[in-house]
Amino acid sequence: MNPWLFLGLWIGSHAMQLAFGATALRKQQAGPEPKRLGSLSVSFYGSILPWITLILFIVVFVIGGSSNVRQLAGKSGYELWSLWCGMWPLLFVGNPVAFLVLAITAMFPPYPPRYWQSFVARLCGVVGAGVAWYMTVTFFPDA
Repeated sequence: MNPWLFLGLWIGSHAMQLAFGATALRKQQAGPEPKRLGSLSVSFYGSILPWITLILFIVVFVIGGSSNVRQLAGKSGYELWSLWCGMWPLLFVGNPVAFLVLAITAMFPPYPPRYWQSFVARLCGVVGAGVAWYMTVTFFPDA
């Protein structure tokens, strides 16, 4: 599979999560009914590690041009490879946990059709965490 396709999906899912989450938050604050932001809040907190994974991936592989293989990283890419290698165990364990947390929060209320922005934001978080998990496993640091 093409990693650029997954990178676009990854960035798009997180951008949509932020956009729909902000819309749901604004809609909840404007309405007179009780606030139902618990699952949306947990969804955003659960997305912190996939966001860190995305930023780290962009810095190491897109901007830095490093490789997940030490010999292919070159002299200038060794520090970036070392950064990826050092963070990889946390990402390898944390992203599946974030995926499970986000999948569970997507099942909790509020539900569509009235609160569809919150539901779509939580689903985009699940997609982003799934892609983060996939990219972490795919770009296993190799010496």
